Amino acid sequence: MSSSVKHLVVIIDLNPYYWSDKIASSTTLNFKQYLNIIIQFCNAYIAFDINHRLIIIGCSNNETHFLYPDPTNESIIIPTVTKTNMFEQLFVVDRVVENNLKQFIEDLSPMNTSSGSMITMALTQALCYINRLIRETLAGEKNSFRILIIQTTNDTSKQYMNFMNAVFTSEKINVPIDGCILNNDSSLLQQACDLTSGIYLRVPDPNGLLQYLLWLYLTDKEVRKMLALPTKVAVDYRPACFCHHKLIDTGYVCSVCLSIYCDNASTCSTCRSAFDITNTSNGANDSSKRQAR
Repeated sequence: MSSSVKHLVVIIDLNPYYWSDKIASSTTLNFKQYLNIIIQFCNAYIAFDINHRLIIIGCSNNETHFLYPDPTNESIIIPTVTKTNMFEQLFVVDRVVENNLKQFIEDLSPMNTSSGSMITMALTQALCYINRLIRETLAGEKNSFRILIIQTTNDTSKQYMNFMNAVFTSEKINVPIDGCILNNDSSLLQQACDLTSGIYLRVPDPNGLLQYLLWLYLTDKEVRKMLALPTKVAVDYRPACFCHHKLIDTGYVCSVCLSIYCDNASTCSTCRSAFDITNTSNGANDSSKRQAR
């Protein structure tokens, strides 16, 4: 009887914008402590079960980077953990992540610091990596996959469409997305967790980050059924408009490509269809009358 191999992809938000802002406001949790907490969680995940496999992806405001396994190694095989090499493997994780993290931070562009991170690109890379693992799974092997996003920056509406496409892909291949956020609530991450049956949590106290990670995100879906989980909050499913990339309650929808706009326009900027706007004088409430010709 073959054992089930459980893969966890951890996406870490490493945008310096958040930490520079928090340092200015004298927060008690600094960047080094934040990284140490995540490494401790990753080590706990590996030590929890010899069938656990770990992938770590870091993202900032302008790039993403595989932190573990070593991206310089062309092999996709993740090192196997056994009872005899458990502590050795934990040391390898620490060393590889530390080396790749140093390179990642050195490559950051300080002139391009913004409030948003490339969470969408990291999520897409995670799904591509998972797809490779699925395709290379041998007959008789059982694999399960899960993605954990640890986010510190606010949402950027420009990523809305690409992010939701990645979420729908994750839902289709049955890969739960968990979300742990240290900043303001993320409507995009809430939607991702709700659609894929993951767990969303806005950490009330960053100093307790490790406890929250171990409590909620160390186990898989089957074990979670026996845990006392946080009460689900109402999910904000408002879409982002294509013209200004802001969340809207009511808008205009292109009947050809389903692009959403907050303002009236003569043509669709996505598919270039011309709109018949003669019957839209009553505003966005009459958006159902707006059709492409």
